[in-house]
Amino acid sequence: MIKKIIKGHTLLVKGPTRVTLLDGKIDVFGKIFLPIKEVSGKNISFSEGQDVLIVPSAHNYPLYALENSKVEIFTNLEENIELIEENSISNKWKEVKDSILDELKKNNRESPLKIMVLGISSGKTTLIKYLANNFFKEGLKGGYLDSDLGQQIIYLPTTINIGKLDDYIISSDNIDSENTAFIGSTFPKGNYKFIVSVFCRELINNYLVNNKNTDFLLIDTDGWIKTEAGIIYKNFFIKTVDPDVLIVFHDETIEELKKIEKITSSKRKDRKIYLIKEKNKYFYEKSKEERRFLRQSQFSKIFEKFRKMSIPLNDMKFIKTDYDKDNERIVEIEIKFNDLINLPYHYVIIALCTENSELIEIGLLFTINVEKNYILLFSDLTYKQQLDIKKIFLGSLRLSTKGNHQGYLYL
Repeated sequence: MIKKIIKGHTLLVKGPTRVTLLDGKIDVFGKIFLPIKEVSGKNISFSEGQDVLIVPSAHNYPLYALENSKVEIFTNLEENIELIEENSISNKWKEVKDSILDELKKNNRESPLKIMVLGISSGKTTLIKYLANNFFKEGLKGGYLDSDLGQQIIYLPTTINIGKLDDYIISSDNIDSENTAFIGSTFPKGNYKFIVSVFCRELINNYLVNNKNTDFLLIDTDGWIKTEAGIIYKNFFIKTVDPDVLIVFHDETIEELKKIEKITSSKRKDRKIYLIKEKNKYFYEKSKEERRFLRQSQFSKIFEKFRKMSIPLNDMKFIKTDYDKDNERIVEIEIKFNDLINLPYHYVIIALCTENSELIEIGLLFTINVEKNYILLFSDLTYKQQLDIKKIFLGSLRLSTKGNHQGYLYL
């Protein structure tokens, strides 16, 4: 179907949908799209990106018309398309973006500006994309830390990742992980809330060593805030990662959020805090089924290249990651074979690592055969990588080879 978008209006497009820009100029999360023009028999694009936009399932993209525009849409449902007579990006978002841009352009900082977004299912990742694209447009260099275990945009659920913003970011295809930390769960329960926070700090520190000209770091977070444990988690995360800027999707009805805001503002007086109080009436709230589908899809995409393989046990160790609160550090606890084989460990997600705990590859653990001295697993390892494996870090999530949830391993 062909749709016209009047300048200043927005076409909200839900996936799965394919959009081709035929005429005009549109803005998607701060990235400008222009149509491909045919010049002397050749297709030449004058856009900052391609003129075709793929909207994945369970996603909703806003196409804001900077000029009167015309698009061709391929979708299976008419309900996937909604035309609104304004910009779905609020004025408050623009104000926050402009204020942070002014700070970045001053260029009087000794270290990159760490910008963290906090809230409960309010469009945190959408705001991250919007900020990232507008900063990139200004020639600024930055990184993206994704700490949301259940809804990773950079790599695989159960991990946290940091990547370089080398281009505009619309979907997960536009950014790769530069460094990964394995957690093994899709939710920071128990001591995972401390482990996630410390690993995030380490990922940031290592990233900045390797990317010295970084202007900013955007930090995405999960929506776990409610309950006393949620308060402890977010306060510890903020204390550990120490963002310079905190953007909060404020909600007067959530007492836990107000407590977090109060504590973080008292801990560091020079931290800039932006409260986004108005609701985004166009925010697309994913259902539990859609979130589950996205997780399964991400697992399936990575597992596609995996295969069954067996490797010798030899001196290999099975490790559970834990947190020592007294000494405030992450510790590795060895799990003995005999203790593990009596548990429902089959199909548990694992991290295959070197002696120094450096990640080689993710996998699924199938079988431990102590008598024949081998383990059967599902991964994508070269022969050389197999020789480097000395530690296997155990997660808690059990999955099928297609990425479907199978249960948990409780250690």
